[in-house]
Amino acid sequence: MAEANAQNGDVMMNNMCSTQVGPEAKEFNLLRADEEYRNGNVEHSIYYQVRAQFHCWDTRYLTEWEDVENCLPSCKTILNECSAAEKAAFKSNKPLLNILNYLKNSELKEETQTKPTKVMENLDFLESIVEPALGIKRIIEVCSQLPNEWCVLQLCKSFNTATTYSGFGEIFGADGAVYLSLLRHCRSPELGPVCVRINNENLAEIFSSYSTIVERFRRIINVDVKKYKSQETKAKYWQDLNAFEEFLHSLLEKLRNCMLPYGFLFFGKRYDCEAVQTQTLAVIQSVDALCDKYGWSIHQRIILSQAAMHANNLSQAEISMACYELAANNELECQSIYNLLKTCAKDWQRIERQQPLSSRRFPTIMVVDERLDHIHWEQLKPTQEFTRIKSLHSLWRLYKFHKPSIRHGYLVVNVQRGMCVINPDGDLPNSGRRLRGFFEHWLPQWRHLFEVVPTEETVVSEAYNADCFVYAGHGSGLQYISAKKICRTRVKGVVFLFGCDSTRLLGTGLYSALYGTHNYYHGALCPTVMGTLMPALDANMDTVSVSVLSRWLAPGKPDVIPWTHINRSAWLTKGEVKGDDLETLERHPDYQMGSLCAIVSFVHQGLVEPKLYNSCVYVCRGLPAWNVAVKELPF
Repeated sequence: MAEANAQNGDVMMNNMCSTQVGPEAKEFNLLRADEEYRNGNVEHSIYYQVRAQFHCWDTRYLTEWEDVENCLPSCKTILNECSAAEKAAFKSNKPLLNILNYLKNSELKEETQTKPTKVMENLDFLESIVEPALGIKRIIEVCSQLPNEWCVLQLCKSFNTATTYSGFGEIFGADGAVYLSLLRHCRSPELGPVCVRINNENLAEIFSSYSTIVERFRRIINVDVKKYKSQETKAKYWQDLNAFEEFLHSLLEKLRNCMLPYGFLFFGKRYDCEAVQTQTLAVIQSVDALCDKYGWSIHQRIILSQAAMHANNLSQAEISMACYELAANNELECQSIYNLLKTCAKDWQRIERQQPLSSRRFPTIMVVDERLDHIHWEQLKPTQEFTRIKSLHSLWRLYKFHKPSIRHGYLVVNVQRGMCVINPDGDLPNSGRRLRGFFEHWLPQWRHLFEVVPTEETVVSEAYNADCFVYAGHGSGLQYISAKKICRTRVKGVVFLFGCDSTRLLGTGLYSALYGTHNYYHGALCPTVMGTLMPALDANMDTVSVSVLSRWLAPGKPDVIPWTHINRSAWLTKGEVKGDDLETLERHPDYQMGSLCAIVSFVHQGLVEPKLYNSCVYVCRGLPAWNVAVKELPF
């Protein structure tokens, strides 16, 4: 009876548009994912998890420009509908004539603008599928077409009856399990997707703490400068900041412990070379021999393979816990796994010494549930390259459109033309001074807008047609260009949004889907967006932004001073770029990096800003980008 009701629910949800059903569609799919997992149908559970991340409501932003064009009549249509008397009246009615001329000019401009290609007919690749078995087959088919270098890890929060109709503040803080689903992994496409359910008792505390973390930090940093001039108030400010730093370290340590022993699922594939290929084949043979010996499942085979591929990066505690988890506390099997992982660890260490490139990894694409997006998942493995995406559907759309430019798992770009909008409100004088100094030193050939509010026309015609667009100011810049305007155009290049909460997900209503600025940019087929999950301190954000940009963007002249060799004090206080003129990029060939995700990983490791609250807030979203203007691919 219960199974029949579930099937009826699937049919009902499939026949109704999710824009009509609303978030209930997500709740239903999460409920079915839980039921299937409990019943041992793990692949069916994965199918419902994937469905839960995509709403038909999302297509509104993806088809916005087409809908507008279909609805708005052209000037020619308007005139054809007018009578002879009405047409004659235009000549004597100056306001109407001005309106008509304005519309004609606007149409001429729009004809020259690059617009998104038509939305793929199969954007919702699970549309019309009701049977989970057919759904998982389609998901495997889609994932098999993605680059072989990618690992795709989906993170999904479980269904919670108590918060079905709650606001997102309550949903974020509510208890629940976390599903880690490897949709594409080190054994793909030979073996299908795999899923583990993390249901640690400490997750409730972690979710509760994370649900208020932004407000907690904002209360500390949003201070009245006039009241914070005395030594006592300054001491209190730094005391609160240090306390928050300790709190954040403790929170992330709890998160890492909760994810044990499955932290290695976040690792991506190793860079390809002959030594890696040989060792990978040996690892797979050893894993398969052990699994065949004990009659293990495909699930155990995939998990053990993933652990063995990165054995030299696992701590002793991770190895021990992985052994007991996989062997279900069978001592003989545990010892066999332990011996295998230790052998693999020694082999990988030897190979990395001989071939340093083998220690690097391709990006892991994280499909992150909107209810988990505010968590600093990248900190679980900060040396790993990551990028986030809203759903497998969104990843599929971006990949299909940009496929001709993707090589060896990276979106290959050659950034030459760029534009920046810096401190448009003019109320961040210190930040504006620092960033002006950087852009005039490093990128003098770019189009600069300093302390100038850009018009929507300027942003659309110049910024969105550039190879790279940098915004630095309050928030994400949506106060200067509307979300609808973004969705109606085509954003060509990589976008950097250096502002507080610039890519943080926010609710559009009490009970609605969450959207961030990056969603609108991805709707406009922008391949990659870098932004923040939380507020950040101005000077520290400026330091991170110029470090990222100077490592990833080619300077306007080859004899510039590397940013690591400038006088930091002069730049922070006056915006002046001074340093040793003998130090040039030619003398530091390893300063710049092609992979944007690798540079952000550099930030996550605390190598730019040591404080965690200054380094963990930055995320890459969309496709992993590689700028060949600074480094060629090493393959």
